[in-house]
Amino acid sequence: MHHAIELRHLRHFVALAEELHFGRAAKRCNISQPPFSVSIQQLEQALGFPLVERSSPVSITAAGEAFYHEAEKVLAQTTHAAEIATRVNNGMQGMLKVGFMASMLPRGLTGAVQLFEAEYPQVDLQLVELSTAEQIIALQRKQIQYGFVHTGALPDMMRSQPLLREKFVLCLPENHPQADAGKAVLADFHAEPFILFAREFSPTYYDQVISLCVEAGFHPNIRHEARHWLTVMLCVAKGLGVTLIPFGLTKTRLQGLHFVDVGDSPIHSLVRGAWMENNENDPILHLWRAVTARVWLDAPAEPEPADC
Repeated sequence: MHHAIELRHLRHFVALAEELHFGRAAKRCNISQPPFSVSIQQLEQALGFPLVERSSPVSITAAGEAFYHEAEKVLAQTTHAAEIATRVNNGMQGMLKVGFMASMLPRGLTGAVQLFEAEYPQVDLQLVELSTAEQIIALQRKQIQYGFVHTGALPDMMRSQPLLREKFVLCLPENHPQADAGKAVLADFHAEPFILFAREFSPTYYDQVISLCVEAGFHPNIRHEARHWLTVMLCVAKGLGVTLIPFGLTKTRLQGLHFVDVGDSPIHSLVRGAWMENNENDPILHLWRAVTARVWLDAPAEPEPADC
């Protein structure tokens, strides 16, 4: 008969055990005394033994005392379970895996993670470093819930939001003759060895740099390729060549580099936040997207440094 015991029975008995008075206990449970007394009787019938000595004053049997302590635990655990479920439903607890490329770290990602963790400390936020192509696959396989991608060519069932639009600037080693020029003509660098982001890891970035050079009247002499922007910039710092990078990467503050403005162009670096359409209503993802909007869309534009 134990299956007949309901949470209301436990709540009523705990109140009675603490009040030791049927009237006060019933009032505490917001019901009248007759149905309250019936509830206690139903509980005793389900257990098969008495929990209460109905004397004046009311007292609890030894079995009732033991049951009281266990009932308290059950009610506390039930409350805890409801609180956890509520937090998960509201996006306040759980796990969120976010794909990223290292180039996002100096462009606001660190601040977004810190903000999210401060506001939702019970959500386990994990960053997973992946290329754009790898992030798209990981999103489709549900290995991550959100990614920062550098392409607009996304699968039909994927949704995205533009977050960051930046012009490209020339990245030179500090000992380059034009490192302190402030502004330069890109065509003047037609004979320079270029270091590029490998096309297999980000076709969009690769094609954009090629297009910028072609727009300037030449095809770049690609000497070296790397899979990370930071690797590209370190190669430049070591004097292995020059490159074009999104403006936001000038914030990396790597030593040995100078950044030079090469004028305006319709070709810009565009970073999108991406997620799967069938995951759009996930409450944790919704909270993360709200944070990304605050960091990248609501923040005022930063002024460009004087030497760029």
